[in-house]
Order: sequence, then structure tokens, then C-alpha cells
Amino acid sequence: MRSVIALVGAALIAAGGCGQTPSPSAPTAVSAQAAGTLDYYDDYPAPTPDPYPLPPPPEPPAPTPSGPVTLVVTPVYGATAGGAAVTITGGGFVAGTTVTFGATPVPATIVDPATLTVVAPPGSSGWVDVVVTIPGGSTLTLPGGFTYADDAAPDTTPTITITPSGNTPRAVVVAAGGRVRFVNNDARPHALSSDPHPIHTDCPEINSAGLLVPGGNGTTGALMTPRTCGIHDHNDPGNAAWMSRIVIR
Repeated sequence: MRSVIALVGAALIAAGGCGQTPSPSAPTAVSAQAAGTLDYYDDYPAPTPDPYPLPPPPEPPAPTPSGPVTLVVTPVYGATAGGAAVTITGGGFVAGTTVTFGATPVPATIVDPATLTVVAPPGSSGWVDVVVTIPGGSTLTLPGGFTYADDAAPDTTPTITITPSGNTPRAVVVAAGGRVRFVNNDARPHALSSDPHPIHTDCPEINSAGLLVPGGNGTTGALMTPRTCGIHDHNDPGNAAWMSRIVIR
């Protein structure tokens, strides 16, 4: 009997134990993607285009000049008979822009938004404001921007004569290296000096003429640097009658 039971037990052990199924000898292989990779569209469809796309952002505005626009007039002087070709630079010039020399309007040719050209009208010895008026109400002014002065005859020294009513002419032209002569035909002394008052430093060569007594005369030093020099009477600096200009070319 015991031998029979032993035989039955051995048979059950050989069959895998009490009701258990035999385990596989190796795990079943499972496929997997390589580490570190992912193909999104294997599992999700590609996105469709937006039927209502947002409009592109607007272009940034063009840069505008900062600060006030300054007029530049070239050349700075012309003959009293007029006719000088003048270039004016600034900004914002458009069709319809007008120019005046003092109170005299002149036709303007727009070269580009920053440049225009005009022909100077006739004027009296002295200087005038140059005013540019742009459609829309913008006005640009260069005070005393253009000087009317006639060239002296060759090999002569330009002369400014002081009269009881003021200096004549109000402006003269001299070549670089030349001098200007002052003659006092007034009944009181005058001391024509360089701007600005009271330091007289713009064109110190002018101060060489010194104090001019009635009937006296004096001459400036050699005016070497091309520029425009303002003159006033040191003893009466606010009186426009004794103000003049020397244009050094």
C-alpha cells in the first residue's frame, strides 16, 4: 500500500504540483521603442491648419527725428539784387511747402523731405529771417538766416560808415585775410565791437578798430576764418541802428 501511495505522489510531482500549471522556462519577449525616442504622430493625428489664423503684427512705424528741426541755409549771403541759388535743409518738407525771405515769398522746389531749393529775392543790405511753412501748420524759422551784402570792388577794403541814423551799409563781404574799415560820421563817439556783448569774442579781430571819435576811422584786424560776424556798439549795445554784419568768405 505504501508503495502505491509513493508512486502516486511521485506522479503528481512530476505533473507540476497540486493543481499548478507549469511555468514557462523564459519570459515572453515584449517589443518596445528604443530608449529616448518618441514618435508623436504614431499615436496622434497631425494638426489641421487653423481656419481663422491671426493677422500678422503691423510693421513698426518709421523712426522720426527727435527734437526740433533746425534749418540750415547755404550760402548764408547773397547780393542785394537777389538771384542767389539757395539750398535749405531741415525736415518734413512736402508738396505745398512755402518759403519767405523776410516778408518776401519765393517759389520752392522740393528735392527730398529734408532738402529744398529757392532763388533769393532782392533785398536791402542787412539780414532777414528765413521762414519755411509746411502744409498742416508747421513753421520753421531761422532768425537772420540770410544776409544781403554786396561784394566790394577787387583790391578795395570794404567800409562801414557810421551816420546819425545808423551804420551803412548794414552788411559787407570780405575775402578771408582782408580787413574792414569803419568811418564815424556821427556827432558822438562809437565803439563798434564783435558780438556778443559785453565779451566780444565771436570775431575778436573786429575789436581792433577801437573807439571812434567823431570824424575818426579805424580798421579791423585781418579776418582769416570764413564765417559771419555780428557787430554792435559797445556803448549802445541794444540799438539796432549800430548793428552790422561782416561776411568773411
